[in-house]
Amino acid sequence: MINIKKNKSLWLFFGTLLIISFIITCQAQSIKPKLLSEKDRYILDDFNNTEKSKTEWKFFADSVMGGESTGKVTFLDIDNRSCMALTGKISLANNGGFIQSRKLAMDEKYLLDATDFDGILIRVKGNGKSYGIHLRTNATWLPWQFYQAKFDTDESWQTIKLPFKDFKPESLTKKLDKSKIKSVAVVAIYEEMTAELYVDEIELYKENKMYNELNEKEKYVIINKGTEAPFSGEFHDHFDKGTYTCRQCDKPLFYSSSKFKSDCGWPSFDDQIGDSVKQQPDADGQRIEIICNNCGGHLGHIFNGEGYTDKNARYCVNSISMDFIADKDLERGIFASGCFWGTQYHLDQAKGVIKSSVGYTGGDVVNPTYKQVCTGQTGHYEAIEVYFDPAKTSYEKLTKLYFETHDPTQADGQGPDIGSQYRSAIFYTSDEQKKTAQKLIDILKGKGFDVKTELIAADKFWSAEDYHQDYYQNNGQSPYCHIYTPKF
Repeated sequence: MINIKKNKSLWLFFGTLLIISFIITCQAQSIKPKLLSEKDRYILDDFNNTEKSKTEWKFFADSVMGGESTGKVTFLDIDNRSCMALTGKISLANNGGFIQSRKLAMDEKYLLDATDFDGILIRVKGNGKSYGIHLRTNATWLPWQFYQAKFDTDESWQTIKLPFKDFKPESLTKKLDKSKIKSVAVVAIYEEMTAELYVDEIELYKENKMYNELNEKEKYVIINKGTEAPFSGEFHDHFDKGTYTCRQCDKPLFYSSSKFKSDCGWPSFDDQIGDSVKQQPDADGQRIEIICNNCGGHLGHIFNGEGYTDKNARYCVNSISMDFIADKDLERGIFASGCFWGTQYHLDQAKGVIKSSVGYTGGDVVNPTYKQVCTGQTGHYEAIEVYFDPAKTSYEKLTKLYFETHDPTQADGQGPDIGSQYRSAIFYTSDEQKKTAQKLIDILKGKGFDVKTELIAADKFWSAEDYHQDYYQNNGQSPYCHIYTPKF
């Protein structure tokens, strides 16, 4: 990354650092942090305690090695958030090129053992430039050694997940040992630029990877990439209305509307749900394998250009790789919590959710448009209609998640989205749903939350325009005002 000038003072400086680092590493022990709630989070810093953050986060620039980059770390409130700001000018002069804000992952006596976690989550907004997270471990003795993952920014708040597997070693070959993390740094690096990055929170996160137990036949296909005998699978001649899900992780893969009869011996589909299926070269070097994009389980292969349907694709799937839930067995819920993009983003990730649609409800205009609803004159709420498998989750779990991903105490909208269409409301489809929602509201009120969420009997739900559906997923972004916060 940076060529070090060969002079005695620099080598003395780095030699001293090396000895100190070696001593600290030898003495340090790894300890595991406690998880925060069932969501499996560990907050490294949320910057609410400014004085504490000021002492823990230290500014470094390439000037220590002869570079000319300049900058600073400040702590301030922006957009009603307590933040750390990394700002400055990055120069490549004299083999420089970075500024950073760094803190010890635990303290000088301990290394952070993050084996129970899957990566770093950071909530940020910036100036459209790329930045990075640097991790140092007991293996990074030299100042220019670290593990790096990059992320892009824009002028809106984003929640970005950086899996540990994506951190690449710099100036060393040893893979990241996430059980021995020494420090975490937010970095502007590698290019001439003006740095302007605001960090609202940085934490460890853990994905929900509680997969279903597989029998030996299922393992043969799903794990070992085998193939079931043709015409033997339970879904070969199956055409009920519903959704086909991954046998291993329950993620929805195909709607029955995309299934067609091909007489090839295995279930055939001409389309997938969103990005649920991943394509990759098969080990035989000739075919294209398809796997579940969530858990990596083997599904089968895809063949294009055969002309079976207008979409000209055939997802050839092993029945044993899938489960099926009929439409008639799904339960329906309708939730409103501000901009429907964010509501859908969080509920779609919940286990047991099969499908959802954003749209409008509660108003008096037939089939309203987004433009009409935005006037605030139609009486509609921006909402999400969600269908879930009651055998995999419950209405109460989804409603808890709904309350924990928005501010139910705000009466005039949600975050910066102000207006009657952005109000918090639950549209119950049964007396049982109403009782469940009211119970949770009473719990929140008992904890001091002045809940403004309305309970309204479900009315006609009108699906919104196509470009609103799965908006954050399709645009690679994260919600700016729907942030998960434990409340129960």
